[in-house]
Amino acid sequence: MAITSVLMLALLSLVGTFTENYTNTQRSLNSISQARSFLQFFDSELSTRLPNTPLIHEEDEDGSPSSSDKFAFIRALTDDEQATFGNLTTPDLGDLGTSLYYVEYSDDPLFAPCYNLYRRDLGPEETQQLIEDSLTTPDPAFPASTPSEGEPIIPYVLRFRASPKYRDPADGELKDWEATDTEPPSVIELEITFVDESAAQRYKTQTEWDRLATSPRDNELRFIRTFTRSIAIAK
Repeated sequence: MAITSVLMLALLSLVGTFTENYTNTQRSLNSISQARSFLQFFDSELSTRLPNTPLIHEEDEDGSPSSSDKFAFIRALTDDEQATFGNLTTPDLGDLGTSLYYVEYSDDPLFAPCYNLYRRDLGPEETQQLIEDSLTTPDPAFPASTPSEGEPIIPYVLRFRASPKYRDPADGELKDWEATDTEPPSVIELEITFVDESAAQRYKTQTEWDRLATSPRDNELRFIRTFTRSIAIAK
């Protein structure tokens, strides 16, 4: 009887370990799938960018999530999207919009506290103003945005980079692009770093997330994943 009890306890322990490992693996796969879906979506949306329009890029300052890159570009709106801006009394008419990407911290009680990658759309009126501003200022400021204005599309983000590059006609090398450069950007080097959902639950405050992003411990590195992609853009 005692031997049977020991065997049962050992079996239950093995089942519990297997279940936990399976759950953690599934969460990891879900995070990877989500990141890959985002890269494909970003690639597809960037392909609709209108050439010769402002490209706004504010670069990561210190490596913390809150100072991740901010990126915006003007694109053609679909017929369905055009109907979503404005309202019945003051319609926002036009076929151009602006896509904004930025990282902000959210402590919404309905979700786990963390940094998210947000996406926000500007309507035709704000987009037209952005185009007009770029005529006098080659490097317009990134439009002010807050978490409540955007849609969180990737949670548990540690860093987001969207670096415009141009190909130097002199040597054919890709170089960092600035809004004042005469050559238009030809490539966006996209990079996103995030934490698996299975590990993200450990971090409860913004200070903990900042520490994880800038000074991860050795035992935390296995939970951190980085995805990169180079995306060609229309000039």
